[in-house]
Amino acid sequence: MEKKQSVLIISYLFPPIGGGGIPRALKMAKYLGEYNWNVHVLTTDPAYHATLDNSLLAQVPADVQIHRAKELTSLLRKPAPAIAKQTTGKTEQGTESKGDSTNTTNKEEVTTTHTVSTPSAPSLLGKFKGKAFSFAKKIKSYILIPDDQILWYPEAVKAGRKLLREKKIDVIFSTSGPVTNHLVARKLAEEFGCKWIADFRDPWTQNMHRSGIGWRERLEEKLEEKVMRKADVITTVTATFAKNFTNKYPSQIQRVELIYNGFDRADFRDLMPVKEVPGRFHAAYAGILYQKRNPRLLLAAIKELIDEGKVNSNEISLSFAGVFDYPGYTENQDCVNALGLQDVVRVLGNLPHKEALGLMKGADALLMIGDVTPDAGAYIPGKLYEYMGVGKPILALHMPGEAADIIRSFQLGQVADPMNKEAIKEAYYKLFQAWKQEQETSTETKRDESFYDRVRPYERREQAGQLARLMNEVVGQKTERDQADPTM
Repeated sequence: MEKKQSVLIISYLFPPIGGGGIPRALKMAKYLGEYNWNVHVLTTDPAYHATLDNSLLAQVPADVQIHRAKELTSLLRKPAPAIAKQTTGKTEQGTESKGDSTNTTNKEEVTTTHTVSTPSAPSLLGKFKGKAFSFAKKIKSYILIPDDQILWYPEAVKAGRKLLREKKIDVIFSTSGPVTNHLVARKLAEEFGCKWIADFRDPWTQNMHRSGIGWRERLEEKLEEKVMRKADVITTVTATFAKNFTNKYPSQIQRVELIYNGFDRADFRDLMPVKEVPGRFHAAYAGILYQKRNPRLLLAAIKELIDEGKVNSNEISLSFAGVFDYPGYTENQDCVNALGLQDVVRVLGNLPHKEALGLMKGADALLMIGDVTPDAGAYIPGKLYEYMGVGKPILALHMPGEAADIIRSFQLGQVADPMNKEAIKEAYYKLFQAWKQEQETSTETKRDESFYDRVRPYERREQAGQLARLMNEVVGQKTERDQADPTM
């Protein structure tokens, strides 16, 4: 049997941490073993994260070795009340610094459990830490560069060095955000001579969420250029991202490959619907909403349809799981109240991933609410791929781009300009009418197996195979060069 080679996946975000950005690294770790690769994962200690989903650990194969490094920011934080236990996979603890929460812009959103503890009276030390952390939050944009997770860097590098001394690693695969993952990978690749694939789920300096601090952005440009120059391959998740990287760094980048985000059919096998709303056209959303991604124009459009007599409020329901309003903000709930849609809108809060999928399965339509910035069309939300797996019609409020093209190409639902209320009304009403017709005729449109053949490039197992073939090529190139020049 051919000897397995080994890959080190560097991903700050990894189970039992839940939320956006988890699936890419998790699914690669889950399926790369099927393509004759041993998998090691370098990630953070989850003890200081409040957003945990222990169920995700069940997907990690037992032979995947997880190496955890703490981060410095826990000096200002308390451990989360429910520290996840490692139930699958082999775990090796990193060094003894501390951890903090993540701040990333990536689009792979998954709704997770949010553990909350009962507060106790703070000690003097606790009060000091609270004030210090509040101050740190105000100045972090000026000191935590390129992102909050830079305080993980020292211990991640230390744990990575220990691992690379003890294990033979053929390829490093770092996936961002946070982009600190790439800085860790670059340091280790330079020191140990490993081949390195840098994976971008979102752009870095071309991201629509930037600091706006001139000197910081210039510094990040320099850091990004070093990553682009050192990595053997840059991978990313949309054709637009790939093109933009190539245009910006035509001489620095050695190779760019497109590996889409996707869905895992196993996640939807035997999936049971939950939180259904029988007798109503039920549209569901699971994920994070914020100022530039909110449902308020959709709610206003639905209210107009009700007022025009086209839709009966007793026949519709909208469910929102995840973050409906960020703490301290009430705009979305205020909108529901002002429009009198309290009996139509359900706010469910955070749900475990499996339950969030069950919510989608039990819905009649799935909402994909995109950002409204001019470059938002360049992004393909990870939510789109989950919606593919669920198989229900999509109502996408999304700027023109690849995501909208995919929905139209595969006839997955309706697309509307997120800033055009009339277009939103029309798209919602078309889906409502289709549902109404199904109710009257007792029929349901179902996808056949040919659909999954057509969307195979968007399946996680297929994408792991794509990465495995790429790593085989990269390691093969190294072997040829080593034979030609033994000093390398």
